[in-house]
Amino acid sequence: QGGTLMGESVFSKYMTRPTGYLMFFFCGILAGVAVVQVQNSAALAGIFSEYFLNQYANLRIDSGKLLSYVGRYRCGQYFLAVCCGVLPVAPAVFAGLVFLLGMAWGTALSISAVRLGLAGILICAAGIFPQFFFYLPAFGWVLLWTMYGGRNRKRYFCLIVAGFFFLLFGIGTEAGVNPLILQQVLRKIS
Repeated sequence: QGGTLMGESVFSKYMTRPTGYLMFFFCGILAGVAVVQVQNSAALAGIFSEYFLNQYANLRIDSGKLLSYVGRYRCGQYFLAVCCGVLPVAPAVFAGLVFLLGMAWGTALSISAVRLGLAGILICAAGIFPQFFFYLPAFGWVLLWTMYGGRNRKRYFCLIVAGFFFLLFGIGTEAGVNPLILQQVLRKIS
């Protein structure tokens, strides 16, 4: 019983600070790098192949369809985060999600660096710009709310509404602006 209480207090200690979530994020990045290291080189092709990148650089993108797809996907993620935010186990759920996000980033960065070097890292950075600046507050407020043990439902609702407006701007920039930026970066690198 003492071990369980100690484990709970250690977890609670780290999950009430941003450094705890950063720790999970960076552990996820390391796990993503490890996944890439155990794969064979044929598995590393995919979206970072020269063929795919050249195709994407010259592709005509249907902004309407992309907006619809990104909107459904990101709204679903936001709805899941908001719902998880009211659960008593929200810090543990968010720690797992932050770990998986870090793992995805570690995998993408590793594959791009192995395939394309510094240009691959630049492509990954261009892939999150500028929507990152809108998604961070949208999802970050929900995370901060659970991190600091918020219980005021009215304030949580206000954060959700404000976050939703940031989410909408993020969706718009991801579907409308980001493809143009990414295509320009790919054309300059090619």
